[in-house]
Amino acid sequence: MQSVLRNAFCRTARRSLTCSLSSKTRNVNESETPLRRLLQDASSFAEVGAAVPAEGELQWATQPYTTSSSEENSSYIDPKETTVLLFPGQGSQRVGMGRSLMEIPAAKELYELASSIVGWDVARVCLEGPEERLARHCQTAVLVTSLGALELARDTRPAAVERVRACAGFSLGEIAALVFAGALRFEQALRLVEVRAAAMEAAARERAGGMLTVWLAPDARLPRLLAAARDHAAPALPNPVCQVANYLFPGCKVLAGDEEALRFVEREGRAYGVRRSARVRVAGAFHTALMARAEAAVREALRLCDVGAPRVRVVSCVDARAVAGAAGARRRLARLTAAPVRWEQALHALYARPRAAAQPLTLALGPGAALRSTLKLVNARAWDCSLQIDV
Repeated sequence: MQSVLRNAFCRTARRSLTCSLSSKTRNVNESETPLRRLLQDASSFAEVGAAVPAEGELQWATQPYTTSSSEENSSYIDPKETTVLLFPGQGSQRVGMGRSLMEIPAAKELYELASSIVGWDVARVCLEGPEERLARHCQTAVLVTSLGALELARDTRPAAVERVRACAGFSLGEIAALVFAGALRFEQALRLVEVRAAAMEAAARERAGGMLTVWLAPDARLPRLLAAARDHAAPALPNPVCQVANYLFPGCKVLAGDEEALRFVEREGRAYGVRRSARVRVAGAFHTALMARAEAAVREALRLCDVGAPRVRVVSCVDARAVAGAAGARRRLARLTAAPVRWEQALHALYARPRAAAQPLTLALGPGAALRSTLKLVNARAWDCSLQIDV
């Protein structure tokens, strides 16, 4: 397994070295293990002065609307004069996406540049598929297409894009948000995403897992259900995994983990307050401890990346906090693969203001409409001021 991840990383790293990625070289100790790196870096991955919740624990209960934010604003800006960008994640892809971008010169150039870097025709895969190939390359395809949608917005609504004061992205979308914010160059983001996709695929093959969306009753006993599912899977598996992988909106979560544990949730969930459930069409338990090896590969790839401080506010889906400086951006990128996606909490942080206050214009950048639909269920007033930039 380690050789698969190492080979995937090395192939991508060699391409990056020929394309000016290594503006500075760093010696990597080949004998250094992922566990040793985690121990060495542990002191730098937490925000100063902030308590980090245990992964997968249900410590993120929220109200339908947040009326105040813990982050202080240095100066007041009328929300009506600002714009928020939302970038989609893996799973939003569809064959034919990007067709409306082919008439936008800047967007077309993005596809051409991306193709020259990754070595396959990104625009053709997006437009023509087939679906299986698009699914295999979905992370790169969604990254390029969502940034292309931004160019469409820049072309049709230039004033709105000029007024962007904050952005966020769902999982993979956070990488696009950091590209927009100037913290990560487009070329480096592409190579990082290629490594991330290959590493996640390899980790998923190593141990069977999946993802399951659950809709919960108000009195649901989700912590007990997760514990029972892990106990059920324990006889057959070492350290079974079943946890919340995505916090979507009140009463709706995505669980992920070992197949045996998820089957238990499907069979017994109603007794714990699960109203209904539906499988997510993915091949692995993403954003859980089962992605630890993939996270290690991403950390290695980040050694070759120059990460800077965001020039606009980026609220991370890793911890629902604004990214502070280059170190904060690098920490979030390192954790983005195995940490739960706290999207509901990130939206609260983005739109925290008194009920009577105006909301900013939100541009949800295609493909897919899931982000805007989720926004309606988290903050309907923010949704009223939102638009979908479809592609």
